[in-house]
Amino acid sequence: MRAASVPLIIGLILWIPFVTYAFPFGGQITTIRPCYNNAIYTFLSPPRGGPFIWTPATKTYQFGPPRHAGQWLLGLASAPYYCVVSIFPLIVWPGTNIDMMGSSQ
Repeated sequence: MRAASVPLIIGLILWIPFVTYAFPFGGQITTIRPCYNNAIYTFLSPPRGGPFIWTPATKTYQFGPPRHAGQWLLGLASAPYYCVVSIFPLIVWPGTNIDMMGSSQ
């Protein structure tokens, strides 16, 4: 019994880092702003809006990264991130990193 449970427990412990806790988001872009840290800040309207930040690491589908206000986004977001809007004076806008997304044209 013990010999079978030890590999199972070790396997579960090693699997934990591969679990992600992304949440769905979606809405129409009301504000879009390029960032100095090679990212794009977007503020989305409902149904699941708020500040979201596209990065080059974002898995982006068919129509590419966010481009203009009025465009619709849908995807998964996870960790807090930042957008450097101005270097002097230093202005940083917080948001949520987009893990994967699709957009309208």
